[in-house]
Amino acid sequence: MGAWGTAISSNDTYADIYEEFIDLYNDGGSVTKITEQLINDNQETINLPEDATNFWFAIANAQWECKELDKYILKKVEDIVNTGEDLRIWKELEASESDLKAREKVLIKFLAKIKTEKEKPRRRTKKKVYTSIFKKGDCLTYVMDNGNYGGAFVLTDEQETPTGMNYIAITTIDKVEKPTLIDFKNAEIYVKRRKLFIFKENSAVEEWSDEPEIGGFFADSFKKEKIEIDVIAQLPIHNNYVIRQDRFTGFGWGVLKESIPFKTEYTRINGKAKLTLKLSEWSKV
Repeated sequence: MGAWGTAISSNDTYADIYEEFIDLYNDGGSVTKITEQLINDNQETINLPEDATNFWFAIANAQWECKELDKYILKKVEDIVNTGEDLRIWKELEASESDLKAREKVLIKFLAKIKTEKEKPRRRTKKKVYTSIFKKGDCLTYVMDNGNYGGAFVLTDEQETPTGMNYIAITTIDKVEKPTLIDFKNAEIYVKRRKLFIFKENSAVEEWSDEPEIGGFFADSFKKEKIEIDVIAQLPIHNNYVIRQDRFTGFGWGVLKESIPFKTEYTRINGKAKLTLKLSEWSKV
C-alpha cells in the first residue's frame, strides 16, 4: 500500500492513480474514457485488497473534482466505507488504534464530501513545456568566478518537453581572453574523481570513479540564474551523447562559473582523475 499517513491521499496507489487521471484530464480526455482506461490498465492493483480501496478513492475524488462522479464509483466507495473494508485492511496491516480512529474519521469525511456535488468542475490546465535554451553543437563561453573565460559544449537539446533539458559538457578551457573555435576543437572535458554509492546484492558499496563533468541544465531555471553566456560557434555532432538513465546528474547554470575555478582545490581533496576525454569524442573537429 505504501502509506505515509491516514489521509485519503497519503499512499502510493492513490497518488499514482490520481496523478495519472488528472494528467489525462488536462490533456483533454473525457472523464468516462479516462476512468475506463485506468480500470483496464490497473487490474492487478484492483485485485490486491490492500491497494484496491485506494484505487477507488483516487478515481472517485478525481471524478468528483471534475464534477462527473459516476454513480457506480460513488456506490463502490460507499460500500468500502460502510462495510469497514478499508479499516479491516488497515487492521490486517497492524495499524495502531490511534491510526485506525484517525482513518475512520477521514473516510467518513471523504464520503460526505463526494456525496455533496461540487459547485464548479476542475479547470483543465495546460502543462508547461520548454524548448532547450541552446542547440546541440553550440560552443558556449562565459566569465567564470576567477575572472577568466570558460567553455562548455552542448551535447543534446529538446523541443517542447517538461524540462527543456540541455546536456552540456564543461571543458577545461580557462583563458584570460574569450576562447575561439580553435580552443574548442582542442578542448578536453573536465573529468572529476567522484565517490559513488553503488548498490550490489542489497548493499551499498562506495567506489571511486572518473566522471566527466556532464550534466542536465533545465530551461526553466536559466533566467533565474542570470548568467551571461555567448555562443561563439557551432560544431557538428558526429557521435550522439547517450544519456545515462541510471546516473542522472542535474546542474544549476551557476556550475559553469564555479566548476573550473574550484578544480585545483577539488583535485587536492579527491585526487586526480586518470580518464582523459576530448571534445572530439562527439564533435567533428
